[in-house]
Amino acid sequence: MTTRKLNLHLPARTPAFVSREVGAAELGISPATWDEWVRAGHLPPPAPGFPVSTPRWRWLDVDRKLAGETAEFTALEPYLAGIDKIRGSKKDSGSDAA
Repeated sequence: MTTRKLNLHLPARTPAFVSREVGAAELGISPATWDEWVRAGHLPPPAPGFPVSTPRWRWLDVDRKLAGETAEFTALEPYLAGIDKIRGSKKDSGSDAA
């Protein structure tokens, strides 16, 4: 039986990381179909850092994979990566003055 999004009382927007149940509800498929799609490679594997007992998928990776794009998990979101670049350049400029 398919779990419907309405039955889960999901928020208006999809969270950044989803469980198989929430992800399946977002796609309108059953959790068993979600598992089959992960095994078949139609969906990415769970994101690293979550316990095996409670895997989560980064919704951005799921969306990219379904769109035919590379769905590699990146540790830093683009915004955070930009902050690291800015911080790195400030550190580099300060070391030249010394």
